Amino acid sequence: MRATTSTLFVLASVLSAAVTASAAAPSVVQNPHAVPAQGPVVIDVAAGTVNGEVRPLVEAEIESRVRFSDLDAHMGPVTVNDRLAAELPAGLVQVGDMIVPDGVQHGAMMVADVTPTPGEPTIPADSCAYPDEVPPGIYEGDSRRGGEFPRRGTIFLNFTGGMLSTGGENSAENKSGIALTGHEYPPFSGGEALAVAVAQAVQTDFAPWAIRVVYDPRPRKLLPYTMAMVGGHYSDTTAGPSSGVAPIDCEDFGQRNVCYSFTNSEPATSQANVVSQEVAHTYGLEHTYGADRIMSYEGGGDKIFGSNCQQTFAVQGQGNGCQGVNKCHCGIGDLQNDQATIGIIYAPAGPDEVAPTIELTYPEDGSVFQVGEEILVGMEPWDDYGGYGWKLVIEDADGEVLVDEVDYDRALEFKIVGLPVGTYTFTGEIEDQADHIATHSITVIIEGDAADTGGVDTDDTGDASASASAGDSDDGGSDDDDGGSLSESGDESSGSGSAGGAGTDDGCACAGARPSPAGWIAWLVLPVLLRRRRS
Repeated sequence: MRATTSTLFVLASVLSAAVTASAAAPSVVQNPHAVPAQGPVVIDVAAGTVNGEVRPLVEAEIESRVRFSDLDAHMGPVTVNDRLAAELPAGLVQVGDMIVPDGVQHGAMMVADVTPTPGEPTIPADSCAYPDEVPPGIYEGDSRRGGEFPRRGTIFLNFTGGMLSTGGENSAENKSGIALTGHEYPPFSGGEALAVAVAQAVQTDFAPWAIRVVYDPRPRKLLPYTMAMVGGHYSDTTAGPSSGVAPIDCEDFGQRNVCYSFTNSEPATSQANVVSQEVAHTYGLEHTYGADRIMSYEGGGDKIFGSNCQQTFAVQGQGNGCQGVNKCHCGIGDLQNDQATIGIIYAPAGPDEVAPTIELTYPEDGSVFQVGEEILVGMEPWDDYGGYGWKLVIEDADGEVLVDEVDYDRALEFKIVGLPVGTYTFTGEIEDQADHIATHSITVIIEGDAADTGGVDTDDTGDASASASAGDSDDGGSDDDDGGSLSESGDESSGSGSAGGAGTDDGCACAGARPSPAGWIAWLVLPVLLRRRRS
């Protein structure tokens, strides 16, 4: 992006208590995108809640009101939004075009865990040039499923805008820490032909790696991807003046970050330089010197990602948030090797010929539960590259989908409550970055009084069967040709939907007769006899 005097200073202040001049600056700060999962995803079907939040349990894929093919109708000058009280989330500040934790501007290094657990870093032994060994907290990698190195990835260029909201970074749900909640983000005003040219230029920038660039249709929610909002104006976000802005995410822990490029009518090459720089910020790259570098404020023309240890650019007194990654490749934190940093996270370009797999490890197929009991569902997803995503789908006996939830937290476990009496199909679905899809299904039976849909049996919260049938894996990979996708391997975004249908099952509308007084003993014993078999 272009350098201006204002972009070289902090443009938004932290909302939390300011660090006083006498206070010691922290040496490390937590990467806000590297928060580990906290227990299972809890879904209450009767209450319609996910982790206590009331929302639809079956959500449709997000569609913009503007179609990509209609971009020409939105060509024109950029409108400046007259926003009110636009502020970044507490604890984050803007440094140039980067959104970082407050401590970074005081020289702190961003790490995945400020209190790391013992263990070896989860990266290949030959991936780091740091002398002797990689110190803890320098280049830790992501040990959770779906985050393994190397990964395959997708960049979704959103030219059509849409309704965004704050509440963390989740590209699939239009959530961004820089968003103006409730504000309709405008579409790209440069027209369809220019949008295609920008996309092609961005793909060229990332061509060395297994990172595809797509723009129409949008990837499914199931798939982790970085979303770049291309168009609009900085006033359409909570950021300050800039031609682009992005959250810094060392090692791309989040995988679902949202960044912005406020370029609309500039030449495609210039726009691609901005888009690619903002995307690279979400991978952890920072600014460097060098007129030919994408990560530089200097120069122009068709820039590149550097392949040498280049001096980083920082205002006096500020730190480089991802200096640990830089140390890994260059020995010191003030030098950055663009290609080496991206190359650890993402695999080299090439086809992906191995389909993923998924298994519901518990409960067992055919397990019987009493109405009101908790059902713990374990998932075992796998692929030969990181960057895959998975979800749980629950259907009733009529095929109606009651639950269709992505495991955004990568918790690998769901806790289901509130299912009425009936027979259900539980399906785990996984998708990789080459549009390969696999599924595994089991049957779960809920028994008991059809009138009783409440009451969680807290006696069995931790009892989940540990063995499941391993069959029913379905490789439903798609290689449909789609002119709206640019793929390094020819695997283009299919945009295929998941099992459809929405709504909930209220169970039987009529209450069963209660037992006579003479039958109370049998009534009390019955739940024990029907309790599901433990592992």
